[in-house]
Amino acid sequence: MSALHFDESLVTIIEDEGLDTFAVEDRLVKIMHGGGWIKDSFGSALCEREQNYPTALDAGGINVAIPHCDPGHVNHGAICAAVLKHPVAWRRMDDPAQTCDVSLVVMLALEEAHAHMEMLQKVIGIVQDQVLAARVVASRDSAQLYGLLKDYLA
Repeated sequence: MSALHFDESLVTIIEDEGLDTFAVEDRLVKIMHGGGWIKDSFGSALCEREQNYPTALDAGGINVAIPHCDPGHVNHGAICAAVLKHPVAWRRMDDPAQTCDVSLVVMLALEEAHAHMEMLQKVIGIVQDQVLAARVVASRDSAQLYGLLKDYLA
């Protein structure tokens, strides 16, 4: 798998209430697009993929969503992460008819078609450690959030 770029400019804490899945994804798309990591088409491709193949994982506590789309919409591989201070109901990967409240979003811009499996394992490692996941979602600022995630995602 190609190395994925991950730095403090690619993390954010979203404190807004009343957001939905697509509003959250749009925020992260803007961050990634602003850095030149993704093409203009990434946002609409991501939205379409999310409608057909939801990306939330119910970890039984602090839950995560891992949105991504086809590598054809990516300029350079990168990871963008967000903590949602007000969890968002997100359709589940394993049961699209159900939702779970997501507090951590890890958006992947992948240059290789099946590279998401390795990153999925890394993200699952974060939420399997619910003590770590709680520290992540309690982050007060981007620097703290990046510091907690860099060893897992970089």
